[in-house]
Amino acid sequence: MVIDMDSVPALIGRSPKIKEVLRLIKRIAPLGVQLLITGETGTGKGLVARIIHDLSPRAKRPFVTVQCGAIPDTLIESALFGHERGAFTGASRRSKGFFEEAHMGTLLLDEIGDSTPSFQTALLHVLQEEEFCKVGSTRPIKVDVRIIAATNKDLRQGVATGTFRQDLFFRLNVVEIKLPPLRERGEDVLLIGEYFLQAFNKKYSKSVKGFSKEVEEIFLGYPWPGNVRELIHVVERAVIVEKGKRITPFSLPPQLTEDMATEESQEGGRPSVGVHLFESPLIKAKKEFERLYLEVLLKRVRGNVSKAATISGLRRQNLYLKLQQYQIDVNKFRKGR
Repeated sequence: MVIDMDSVPALIGRSPKIKEVLRLIKRIAPLGVQLLITGETGTGKGLVARIIHDLSPRAKRPFVTVQCGAIPDTLIESALFGHERGAFTGASRRSKGFFEEAHMGTLLLDEIGDSTPSFQTALLHVLQEEEFCKVGSTRPIKVDVRIIAATNKDLRQGVATGTFRQDLFFRLNVVEIKLPPLRERGEDVLLIGEYFLQAFNKKYSKSVKGFSKEVEEIFLGYPWPGNVRELIHVVERAVIVEKGKRITPFSLPPQLTEDMATEESQEGGRPSVGVHLFESPLIKAKKEFERLYLEVLLKRVRGNVSKAATISGLRRQNLYLKLQQYQIDVNKFRKGR
């Protein structure tokens, strides 16, 4: 199977860190080596595991995912190795486990850092012996499975504190792929955002042409704690609610604009839009004056936000926040232009 890496959303980018990840993927994917993929939540660990499988000789074989932290200790052996009919109460038929399902293919152990000691012990045994017995059977079954483990936890710290087995860590960590957080990828955020903007245009039959300069500045300054996954949700929402030709700050969720306003406040700028304090009559009067001033100003410049920002002495981002705070619709001042 041939994959164009530039068409894979989470791996789009020109930053040195993502280019290094791409080079490593292409080098190790064809090999049978076991891998450990690390990175924050939302960086695309599962996607990378799937790409590695699709670029390997096992591409036409099964790709099976195990959510390691979701299996109760009482069901670990049955889930991993399967069981025979009658092995326990309720076992009305013979069942395959994850390892048997993934035979000749790839098994992704997702969030291995959340696994229990019992899970780690059972996993280590099958990795060492390359065989297992179903629950209710003594007949060993040989398996040929490529293991890819993924985690947002620091497994080295887990080894140090005793929550993760050192021998299992060494088994899994033959090669480690570290996925960088989105905040460390520079303008990759805009490239990924543009990709999903076009995808959601198609999905929702919209024709949004791109992001405004203000939104680009917000995107580049936001820390993206949810990484690519959060960016996808932000762009989808913006495409849905935007009524104009480009995404504006009005179409962004509150956490992006309020976080920026909070930073401005901490740096000695104007108060955050999201701060709700007791307002004296004087404060209310000042706010009413500010609202009226902005409306008059926008009417004067016929809705040109850049001109309004220059005249008022506000940064464009802060002016947008003020307009959002006072629920001022810029479009009504642009009519007749």
